[in-house]
Amino acid sequence: MLDSQWYLGVWLAVTAAHLVVLYGLYRRQRATGNADTEAVQIDDGTIECPDCGAANDADYRYCGGCATQLPHAMPLDRQESGPMGSLLR
Repeated sequence: MLDSQWYLGVWLAVTAAHLVVLYGLYRRQRATGNADTEAVQIDDGTIECPDCGAANDADYRYCGGCATQLPHAMPLDRQESGPMGSLLR
């Protein structure tokens, strides 16, 4: 027999999916809104994140503090991938 409040579970699932979509849109807007900011190079081979200010190694693609892609990082398909070729081919 069905629970008399099945609609509550459906409502919770739809609300959770809606929140996930909104969070994805927020992250995308935040990433494109910070395109004009530059990372600050620190003398000891680290880069400061323009979003949160965390210090990261110069070869990192993403910030270790907030997971934002660092502005100096090239897209993956344009990077050297080693002797086996591109990862996306």
